[in-house]
Amino acid sequence: MRLSLKSGSILAIANLAEMTFPFIRNIVLARLLAPHEFGVAISLAMISALVEIGFDFGVPVSAVRYTKTDDPKRALATLHALQLSRAALVGTLIMAMAPLLAIIFSSPEATYAYVAVGACAIIRGFGNLGVKQAMRDYQYWRNAVTIIMTQLAWTVAVIIAALISPDYTVMAWGLAASVIASGITSHLLSRFPWRLGWDKAIADEATTFGKPLVPTGIVTAGMTLGDRVFIGWALGTQALAFYSVIFGTATLPRGAILRFLTNLFVPAFVNRPEDHPSVKKNCARWTLVLSAVAFFYAMGFIFAGTPLLPLLFGKAYAASPYLMSLIGLNLFVKFLYQLPSPVALAQGRSKLMLICTVFSILALGVGAAATLFRPSIEVFVLALTLAEVLAVLRIGMISVRTLSFSAGQVTMALLGPMAAIGIALAISLAFPAIPLIDWLVLGAILTLGGLIFYAVMAHLFVMPLKSALLRQALADIMNRRPVTVNEES
Repeated sequence: MRLSLKSGSILAIANLAEMTFPFIRNIVLARLLAPHEFGVAISLAMISALVEIGFDFGVPVSAVRYTKTDDPKRALATLHALQLSRAALVGTLIMAMAPLLAIIFSSPEATYAYVAVGACAIIRGFGNLGVKQAMRDYQYWRNAVTIIMTQLAWTVAVIIAALISPDYTVMAWGLAASVIASGITSHLLSRFPWRLGWDKAIADEATTFGKPLVPTGIVTAGMTLGDRVFIGWALGTQALAFYSVIFGTATLPRGAILRFLTNLFVPAFVNRPEDHPSVKKNCARWTLVLSAVAFFYAMGFIFAGTPLLPLLFGKAYAASPYLMSLIGLNLFVKFLYQLPSPVALAQGRSKLMLICTVFSILALGVGAAATLFRPSIEVFVLALTLAEVLAVLRIGMISVRTLSFSAGQVTMALLGPMAAIGIALAISLAFPAIPLIDWLVLGAILTLGGLIFYAVMAHLFVMPLKSALLRQALADIMNRRPVTVNEES
């Protein structure tokens, strides 16, 4: 039990490292590199992530779930062969596309850096899957330590390279250090040596499992990084640097928060008939929690982020209150995209999840089309957000019609917070140079209003608040006397 808790704690630290170290890298590089150089560096990391997500064949998962044999050495040898084959194909593809990538991001001088990204992809294929296989026996710490060492090596190498030569090549050095560290750590911590082999039954099973993941990965990669690719191509690397700093900071913790909330609520809907009384009650709780977390997260980004972003990343990355409000509204909407998720996952309604994905892709297309007519980050975010607002309203309607959500609560959970963020948008438009103190006061007022709003929602749809308790709490506050402290000299 203690070992399980210890492994789980290390895994949580590894997940935190995957959020914290990229944030630290962005702060350091934004300070040390010129915007163009930083933008090209971001494009290198972006292409690396894009191919890893887009061509995910599920080999690490197969290392955990293999069933055709109980012999891990034979299974891992075959999976290592599949992993290396995939890495060679992906790496070769990136190398062949390096000149095209340099043209897309208007950085012909970086052609060989994109080639280096392909080389790193090939080196990654020599990692030992034994650290993944160990999770089959609930030994998560091996994989967690590998993740932490990968991120640490990447960050340290980037910082040292930036101090020596502050240009886009720092990211190539960082990527190289990360794949080398990942490989070495995985070999040291694996219980089984790295070997290549071939077992047709295992290969067929892994291939059957992995094939459907490729189109899903391509769609996920487009949703996750498609906006950055478009910004880099349409508006240039300086705009890519600016956009990545602001939007990357805004969305970095969002995925972890959504995973936590979804994992928390999915069990509440599992093995329960759709008409079970607890389903409707838990839908009400989920709607309240999701909307509240999304709103206060957006408020924190809009009002605290306005002064903090230039403080952390430099004045070149200061965004207007208007743009921050737009991104805040987009953040709220992206959270609410997940409204049907726990119920749909528990009930096996994958079609609902597909609908949310399609809406997200269409919204990205709307933003891109608008930007082609009037190139600017503000236009892109405005068009994207308007399209996603319409999409999330449609998702809310579908959730009410097909699942056990309350129409009144969903309407309240969507429109109320969007109205509050809309007030911030309107004021930022009316007063473009609003003093910071006034902006922060507005944020405090809207946040306080949000607390009252969600208390009312909880009273109406989750758990009615008893008037006697409210009166007693109010009386205690009103009758509270100041405490006198006698100081002795």
